[in-house]
Order: sequence, then C-alpha cells, then structure tokens
Amino acid sequence: MIPVRRNTVQRAMILQHLKSVDTHPTAEQIYARIKEDIPAISLATVYRNLNFLADSGEVIRFEFRGKTHFDGDMSSHQHGICRGCGRVFDIFKKSISDYAMKNCRASEFKPFQVNVLFIGMCKNCRKGG
Repeated sequence: MIPVRRNTVQRAMILQHLKSVDTHPTAEQIYARIKEDIPAISLATVYRNLNFLADSGEVIRFEFRGKTHFDGDMSSHQHGICRGCGRVFDIFKKSISDYAMKNCRASEFKPFQVNVLFIGMCKNCRKGG
C-alpha cells in the first residue's frame, strides 16, 4: 500500500536534488547536500522521504555493497556498477529494458518497471588505477 502523499519542502528539495545529479547518491550524501539549505533537517527525515519517493515510484532505489543508492532519472535505463571503485553510472540501452518488460511472463503479475544492474569493472579500474 502506497502511503498518503503529503508534499513537504524537504521532500521537494530531495527530489529536486536527485533529478539534478547523475551520481546515484546514498541517503547520507543527499543529507549532507540538503543540510546546506535546511540546517535543521535530520538524517531520519531524509531516509523517510527517500523511502517514500522510492515506494511511490518517483525515484529508483537499489543496493550495492550494503549501501542503498537513489536515482531521480525515471527514464528507461540500466546501471553499471564498478566492482573496483564502486562508481555507479547510467547505461542508456532502452532495448534492454524493453526486452525485459516484453518477455516477463508471469500469469499473476504485471510489471510496470524493470531495474537492471550490471556489475563489472570500469575502464580506470581495469587499467589498474
């Protein structure tokens, strides 16, 4: 069940920040940035709003190495994660998401979104530095 939506300044600023970056930040990183504009905001408030936004489908939430990352780009894309340095980056191959959605065959389930994570090594880590 999706919670009742109550717009708040904090939630709007968190969403605006996520839509303005392509770094796939953690809650702690978002908290550090938002705290510059709203000094009284708590980390718990940031977590609560991020989880609300993710649960309501307004942002993407995914986990890697025990850290939860968030993405405000809701367009059809995938994520690449470097196993070496942990960098997360976007991969825009709409055909991959389209294929997964089209070929998800489950009689009791209708998918609305697919999240694909590719785990590998970035160019810098493959070169050793």
